[in-house]
Amino acid sequence: MIYMYIGPSSSGKDTFYKYTLDNYYVKPIILNTTRPKRENEIDGINYYFTSKNKLDEMDKNKELIERRDYNTKYGIWSYATSNKNIDLSTNYITLNTWDGYQKFIDYYGNNVVVPIYFDTDEYIRLQRAISREKLEKEPKYDEVCRRFLADKIDYTKDKINKYLPYIINNNGSKLETECEINNILDNKLIRKRH
Repeated sequence: MIYMYIGPSSSGKDTFYKYTLDNYYVKPIILNTTRPKRENEIDGINYYFTSKNKLDEMDKNKELIERRDYNTKYGIWSYATSNKNIDLSTNYITLNTWDGYQKFIDYYGNNVVVPIYFDTDEYIRLQRAISREKLEKEPKYDEVCRRFLADKIDYTKDKINKYLPYIINNNGSKLETECEINNILDNKLIRKRH
């Protein structure tokens, strides 16, 4: 199975993706990206930082499940998932967007992909995004705003309620969100003993 955390930027997906990797036997699906590496990101852990030419070659060779190209203020930034490292006899966790989720469904079907949506108040998300961007050597606040506005279009209540079986409220404490995740995953995955 592929467990997919989806939701707008700064909704908490990354935090609970790490929590899931630390607490359950599940492998990460690491995306390729052409965007610049942020401070403290590690190639092969956070993303595979890939050149545009390499990503185009992978696309041409039909190695991509999905690819998203964003026209940012800093040029085209692409994100993509390769099919090369996925073996469906293993459980996986990944992060993605609404569009990426749809392409995974097209590629693998509804019986393989388990979407889990992070519902987070807009004000909280915007505060998180600005705080995170502030830590960069050269903050790109205009890109934060572009993503925030794009998310309003991608994640409408109609889509969320119609297509997503699991919705996690991430407006409370971290512990409350962990409990919601555990309620979903404890019936599906084996927990690690610490």
